[in-house]
Amino acid sequence: MRLRVIRSVLLILTVVVLQHSILDGVQFFGVHLDLPLLLVICAGFSDGRETGAIVGFIVGLTTDGFLLTPLGLSALVYSLIGYIAGQTEKGSLIGPWTINAALASLLSAFGVVGYEIASRLLGFGQLLQIHLIKVVLVVAITNAVLSVIMVPLAKWAFVSKELSSRPPVIRR
Repeated sequence: MRLRVIRSVLLILTVVVLQHSILDGVQFFGVHLDLPLLLVICAGFSDGRETGAIVGFIVGLTTDGFLLTPLGLSALVYSLIGYIAGQTEKGSLIGPWTINAALASLLSAFGVVGYEIASRLLGFGQLLQIHLIKVVLVVAITNAVLSVIMVPLAKWAFVSKELSSRPPVIRR
């Protein structure tokens, strides 16, 4: 249990620091990557709704420390996305990497749109509609590609050995 917490904290801090120190300078078509959102989605994939929501809240609060938006805005959106991602069967992903990448892409798009809606409701929305479409497309595509790497990292960090040693549930 203690090793799982250490791995989780290590991965969360690495992703958030990597995002706000290096990846904020990297742009594709004028759009920044959103690696913390992908981490939250993969946490939900790997260990269920509760882990997805908790990791989403922690990653969101940590991310909010780097942003000029109200504290808790990212935490709210990331918690909801992590919970939705956790609807897959707990402890095992729902399919091969292509399905995981497609789901990560779809949930990333929902996360970007959800963040924009929440920030507009609070008076902080800045994106134009055309630019929002470009942000959604770039984040969705890059998160789909990066999910191939992030899913195994999330399983390593968030799934304990006791859960992974149980046989998978077979549905009929």
